[in-house]
Amino acid sequence: MKWRTESEGRFYDPGETTVIYYDTRSGDTHLLTAFAAHVLREIQAESLSLASLISRIASVVEAGQDTDLQEALEGVLSELVAMDILKQE
Repeated sequence: MKWRTESEGRFYDPGETTVIYYDTRSGDTHLLTAFAAHVLREIQAESLSLASLISRIASVVEAGQDTDLQEALEGVLSELVAMDILKQE
């Protein structure tokens, strides 16, 4: 099972811990955490499985913070699906 974005979308980073994401398909604007935006950027490049996504994200997560990475990713993915930004294949 893989994840993919529903549209190309546009990111606007106000330089803090949140990122504004404009969904070009729906016309909706979303306020995302920096972590959710990073996850979405990874998936925009190509459809990824959860295992592949964990592998990519783990390389940028600080040591000691990767123990709950799968749980955090599953939560972010669920939220992005609920916002109709991501789709599960």
